[in-house]
Amino acid sequence: MRVYFNSRDEFYRHPFGAVRTSTEVTFRLKVIDHIKGLKCYIAMWQDDNKLPEIEMEKESEENNEVIYVAKFKAPKDPALIWYHFILQSFDEKFFYSNNDLQSGGEGKLVDNSPKSYQLTVFKDDKTPEWFKEGIVYQIFPDRFNRGEDYEERKANTLKRIEGKNHGKTFVDDWYKDPEYKRDENGGVYEFEFYGGTLKGIEEKLPYLKSLGVTCIYLNPIFEARSNHRYDTGDYMKIDSFLGDDKSFKSLVHAAKKEGIGIMLDGVFSHQGADSIYFNKFSNYDSVGAYNSENSKYYPWYNFIKFPDQYESWWGVSDLPEVKEMYPTYLEFICKGLNSVIKHWMRTGIVGFRLDVADELPDEFIVEVRKAMDKVNKDSMLVGEVWEDATNKVSYDENRKYFINASLKSVMNYPFMESAINFMEGHISAYELSEFFYKQMENYPEMYFNSNLNLVDGHDRVRIITQLSDSRDVNDVSEDEKKNHTIDRDKYLLAVSRLKALSVIQYTVPGTPLLYYGDEVGVYGYNDPYNRKPYPWGKEDNELCSHYVALGEMRKKSKVFGEGTFKTLFTGTHTFAYERATKDEKIVVIVNRGIFYNEGEHVVIDIRGREAEDLLSGEKIVMNDNKLVVDMNPLGYKVLRIV
Repeated sequence: MRVYFNSRDEFYRHPFGAVRTSTEVTFRLKVIDHIKGLKCYIAMWQDDNKLPEIEMEKESEENNEVIYVAKFKAPKDPALIWYHFILQSFDEKFFYSNNDLQSGGEGKLVDNSPKSYQLTVFKDDKTPEWFKEGIVYQIFPDRFNRGEDYEERKANTLKRIEGKNHGKTFVDDWYKDPEYKRDENGGVYEFEFYGGTLKGIEEKLPYLKSLGVTCIYLNPIFEARSNHRYDTGDYMKIDSFLGDDKSFKSLVHAAKKEGIGIMLDGVFSHQGADSIYFNKFSNYDSVGAYNSENSKYYPWYNFIKFPDQYESWWGVSDLPEVKEMYPTYLEFICKGLNSVIKHWMRTGIVGFRLDVADELPDEFIVEVRKAMDKVNKDSMLVGEVWEDATNKVSYDENRKYFINASLKSVMNYPFMESAINFMEGHISAYELSEFFYKQMENYPEMYFNSNLNLVDGHDRVRIITQLSDSRDVNDVSEDEKKNHTIDRDKYLLAVSRLKALSVIQYTVPGTPLLYYGDEVGVYGYNDPYNRKPYPWGKEDNELCSHYVALGEMRKKSKVFGEGTFKTLFTGTHTFAYERATKDEKIVVIVNRGIFYNEGEHVVIDIRGREAEDLLSGEKIVMNDNKLVVDMNPLGYKVLRIV
């Protein structure tokens, strides 16, 4: 007996992918060399609850090949459904299981322990067109650019911290590599500040526009003790070293004139011990939770033994955790008329990125979304989620980011992992293709097209270093990280790999995220070495030109924001796929090989007369609706088919 099911083939599962609530879903199963007395069932679970099995009926029978069919009405409320098939004869029981990659599509017949398929049931939601068609540029504010107000900002900061236990060092040499000064327990006791300002970002808006940037995602800008500012000191105040309300509003206004929105980093699962709310070091004129059990902020925190034992983020005492659903905290952050969210949304920002979204209660994220939508329904709420956001389990709970329409996008770390693994030769082109189809099957379409596709960031190894040295960062000593340099040959290899990788990043469904400095060759291991100042005057201009071309390419075509995705070719080193709308068809081909004998001859059947490369201008004449291309190692093409 042979059995076949394919969750991507609409004959076997209709409709494909995630479905809206109350949608009728049709399942078909093909059985070849049918066994007498066979019965077929669909076993289903909703979240963790088993549903009644659905018996499938014979739809057709020919030459001992039987098609079984069953219909399932998706629940009226959003949910996550898991399913596989049971085949029961008189004396035998088999299961039709998802494949070993659990990527959906074709599965296999097993006699025990089947892997289930996923069916995401969602309610209608809207993600902004401006986001999915654009490019996001991430800036670590202290390290991007000193504006003309640098000296004034430094003086204001020195005045603010005078006589306080502040732990700040000011670095005069912009090109000095960053480092941490740690105590005997490994804790950072002094933070280096390079003096990047909001005015400095505003001065570089023309440069960002040349890259095609449509949104700037700023790492935290609120007053804080550290240079990374994930230890919020005051949510309602811009850090004085960066600027003030006036310079922030100026940046928002100037960026908007250039067609660029500003997105802020929302850090709401924890705060700084040195904050107006906790006030451990008595640097604020407030009665903080650490100062008194009668403080209005005391109920926000979990004290084990007052005042020195309290729950903190990952055990870091400088980052006390908060009770996000405590009524006064919820009122302060998002529900109140003048809440943190509404206050900053009214300045004209286009959204928030939620830090450690998987550590925030779903109900809290829903309230943040509501507050944002009240000010601007076209705003963007992006979550930091490191796994598949449709089936993420955190603290033993199934998270509902997309099921309950709270987040509008997530940082697509699974893309980062899969795309880098492909470029480094750890997975095949077929496995990379399977990754995209898995996301396309699991994610509702509007979220799939709005995933924030990154290749590194402020808490990851810089992509140039990653592609020149694929070792696990845990295998690299601190001395190696601190003294890290890349010789010319390795650097050129990494840049060539990055160009090919960025072509994938900029052309697959989702929005590309460019981490400041990647486009000009900044390299370094993880924090603090991935947070070097932008090397003004020392850029790799040839690499930068490549990113300018990618930005121009996305600007000229809507296909990258809304087009369908289909794999066309998976070779030994080459991956080719199509992005298409009713008006436009583009074929992307990338070869990840690095040796001279790793080129690949690619033949693709596709209707068209001619193909034009949007990056190089090369034209390829097609014969008999065949696209024939010889791909060199580390070669790439983005071909418009006409």
